[in-house]
Amino acid sequence: MSLPYPRELMRSLEFSAELCNRRREGLLTTAASLRDLCATWTFPGAGALSKADADATWSHLGTIEALWDQDRDAVAVMVNRIFSEAGARPHLVRHDGLDWHLHGLPAEAPIADAIVVNAAMAFIDLVRADDTARCKRCGDDRCERMFFDQSRNRSRRFCSTTCQSRTNVAAFRARHS
Repeated sequence: MSLPYPRELMRSLEFSAELCNRRREGLLTTAASLRDLCATWTFPGAGALSKADADATWSHLGTIEALWDQDRDAVAVMVNRIFSEAGARPHLVRHDGLDWHLHGLPAEAPIADAIVVNAAMAFIDLVRADDTARCKRCGDDRCERMFFDQSRNRSRRFCSTTCQSRTNVAAFRARHS
């Protein structure tokens, strides 16, 4: 059974998590690395991304992470603030082989604003469905990676099998020592 959300919503949340995770881990430090990540995820408008664009994007990542970590009501307030500050004007578009989907800003908008508005737009449906709890942090105490839980019963606790195994091995050793 698949989740009741559009594929582009799930991709937007996964892209937002990957962006924040890579930046926090020191793997996303230059305009070129941001351009590459945007190209990998087919995020539009990143072709001519400058250092100033990257710096502006980095300044929005705290807001995206806060969306991830807040309760539903706080997320709704934040989404409205993001839309207001960026002058969001949702509209339907087709591009890069993707069918009709929503963009919050026109194509010529600054990439940093487009990224944070894209994240906020993805949260709209989660707020409406009271499902923001699918946006999680890894259950391994040594990891802070963000991920979108796509499991049917919202039971995923770890960002990867590596973190899951590391936690299970540590628990086993603690029980048997």
